[in-house]
Amino acid sequence: MYMNKFQIILSLAVMSVLCSFILQPKPWDVPDEFKMMKNPVKKTDKVMVEGKMRYNQACAGCHGLKGKGDGEKVKNLANIKPAILLADNVSKGTDGEYFYKIKYGRGQNHSFSGKLDDEAIWSVIYYMKTFANK
Repeated sequence: MYMNKFQIILSLAVMSVLCSFILQPKPWDVPDEFKMMKNPVKKTDKVMVEGKMRYNQACAGCHGLKGKGDGEKVKNLANIKPAILLADNVSKGTDGEYFYKIKYGRGQNHSFSGKLDDEAIWSVIYYMKTFANK
């Protein structure tokens, strides 16, 4: 059975829509006890330097040096686009939600539990908030 051009285009359009639903990232299921957590680490110059260093070591490979989701490892990720961490995007979540996401991860967003201590994670969150919307 041969398909005419209209049927081919319609089939491709339907597949495209279905793929976009399948590949949409699912919302994170962050436990309530994390949602309202406040950053317990005092923001100092030393903490910001630590946050930048830890971010560059652990996060920039996927999220990029400036949080634009364009890190060098992106090409190796299967159907995943790292979150863009620019200020407008980061402001949509609480510090506690980001703490949970970094510490426990999911899928290709690795867990940093045991790799970064809690203070380092909190410092990374401060650093992420410095990315400008450009």
